[in-house]
Amino acid sequence: MAYKPGYKIVLQFDAKTLVGYRSTDMEMTADMAEATTGSSTNQWKEYIPMYKGMTFSVSGLYDPDTGVANEKVSDVVTLFKNGTKFTAIYGGEESGDEYESADAYITNVGRSGPYDDLSGYTIEVQVTGEPTTGEVE
Repeated sequence: MAYKPGYKIVLQFDAKTLVGYRSTDMEMTADMAEATTGSSTNQWKEYIPMYKGMTFSVSGLYDPDTGVANEKVSDVVTLFKNGTKFTAIYGGEESGDEYESADAYITNVGRSGPYDDLSGYTIEVQVTGEPTTGEVE
């Protein structure tokens, strides 16, 4: 089995990777409807998955002086302020890597400035609609 180091998993905003990222996360959830009846085995509750959702998040070191090839935190703040839908891509960037792609909105942008450390950021993204799975060519 070939393991993938975490630093090779990225979250892209309209095909641009955020500068300074250090950590990314993806979560899928499902709302569960209880389907327990009087005939459920030994009174064990039963459930059926209903509505599904997906979120992404990224955190990293804040660097306001970046090149134009990558996304800056200020660009993401603009997406947030304007409520702009964008294409989020989560996964690897190397040939053969799997990724998830979906329309999404920014739900949270945070910046930190600890006295004795480098300043950082956190960004959370909510997927809207069904994501698609692809493979980097």
